[in-house]
Amino acid sequence: MRQFLPALVAVSCLAVAAPAYRSASAQEAQPPQVLVDAAADVVVEMSADPHYPEIAQYLDRAKAVIVVPQLIKAGLIVGGEGGEAVALAKRADGGWTAPAFYTLAGGSIGLQAGAESKRMIIAVMTDKALNKLMSNQLEVGVDASISMGTVGGGVGASSVGSMEADMVTFSRSKGLFGGGSLDGTLIRPQPEKNAAYYGAGADVKAILIDGTASNAGAASLQSALATR
Repeated sequence: MRQFLPALVAVSCLAVAAPAYRSASAQEAQPPQVLVDAAADVVVEMSADPHYPEIAQYLDRAKAVIVVPQLIKAGLIVGGEGGEAVALAKRADGGWTAPAFYTLAGGSIGLQAGAESKRMIIAVMTDKALNKLMSNQLEVGVDASISMGTVGGGVGASSVGSMEADMVTFSRSKGLFGGGSLDGTLIRPQPEKNAAYYGAGADVKAILIDGTASNAGAASLQSALATR
């Protein structure tokens, strides 16, 4: 029996971790407008929640913001997480650009168990992190440091944010996940979704830096960020 134990552990790990990847794949099928509307709901909900008093402070100083309507994480020793996001950059006039579409994906090995669904607002605090969002991928903890702001809605809500980090994340969770963090998570642009929402040639630089892309459907999200 002992010789079969590693195989049994591996099968158990895959069985628990697989839903995270399946959920991420399902989210990728969402129409762009559905994701934008969901992101607007997250901004309105979390900004109005008294458990997140620091969001406005960080977003006032942020270079950009990443909004994740749902990040699914699951694991047993081996963990996986996945979800979709939109990113908006701060314009010179203090307003927000149109949103660019991204995916988040990561995995981890270590002492961890459980399943969790998160809504997240990630304040991008430095030009370094914003510029890295223009590349094919940003690896959290390697290309940009991250600090936890308010973590609420789950077990052990806390606030440990730092203004010195490249990014500060605020999350609202359902479920319980023992162990792990966003370190190692890959944030990648979705060229197909950006093109579908704005037309051919609308890459993340055109959307977030040049500000040449626009879609009337993003007005509610931009307004939610402006009035949070």
